[in-house]
Amino acid sequence: MSAQIQPVETETDEFKPRRRRPNATFIVFSIVLLTIVVVTILAPWIAPHNPDKLFANGLTSSGVPLGPRPEFPLGTDQFGRDELSRLLWGGRPALLISFSSSILASICGIILGTMAGYWGGWIDTVISRFVNVLMSFPLTLFAVAMVLIVSPSILNLIIVISAIYWTYTARLVRAEILSLREQEFVTAAIALGGSPRRLMTHHLMPNVLDTVIVRFVLTVAQVFLLEAGLSYLGVGVQPPTPDWGLMIAQSQNYYGSDPGLILYPGLAIVVTIVAVTQIGEGYRLWKRGIHS
Repeated sequence: MSAQIQPVETETDEFKPRRRRPNATFIVFSIVLLTIVVVTILAPWIAPHNPDKLFANGLTSSGVPLGPRPEFPLGTDQFGRDELSRLLWGGRPALLISFSSSILASICGIILGTMAGYWGGWIDTVISRFVNVLMSFPLTLFAVAMVLIVSPSILNLIIVISAIYWTYTARLVRAEILSLREQEFVTAAIALGGSPRRLMTHHLMPNVLDTVIVRFVLTVAQVFLLEAGLSYLGVGVQPPTPDWGLMIAQSQNYYGSDPGLILYPGLAIVVTIVAVTQIGEGYRLWKRGIHS
């Protein structure tokens, strides 16, 4: 009798690793945020009017803002400017400041947090103490004081806000590095002669990337709210530049007669912040393999 040939086992779909797909929360709110970003970028082309133009027919005979009408779909503000055009343009400085300062803060936080966690000793002590000192100040008051010192401008806002928020990323990265540096892959890399710079850039930093991304998304939301608050207080984006927080501040005397002047930019701020925070939560659940 001839020996029977046993079939070779092949990998079936049952044993193939499943690719984790983005969950619904991440996808839906990413579309919402992308829509907001695209609309603000295209504002020069889709806005019906110049956002700074004062229309002679933009106010009533008694000097009150106009309500919605064909020429001004959302009405006009207290200076006779088109509200829709200013709303479309108003997200540009807020998004620029939020993303730019969050990127800069994340880069600084990754570098300093990795140095503190890997080297330890006096380097860790100096960085950690500096982080604790900065985080002990009331956030908004500290930002207001710093902006007033250097004078309000978009560039100064980016620098000041990033100088505040890098501490949160640095603290998280330091805690992750303290745990990772004791892992076997780090010990093996050291035994193979890996330099400290290579260990930090090629082995440690890539392993804290997910934590940094989630922190970055939350920073964008926090900075967006802070920027709106600073503009509302008069130390953020300066007029006549359209900005959602500034639009609320300039229109607060008309909340009774024309609530839309506050409602429209307020809703824009809320929707943007909710979208950003839900993207962060969706990304966290996605990486954990949880679908929602």
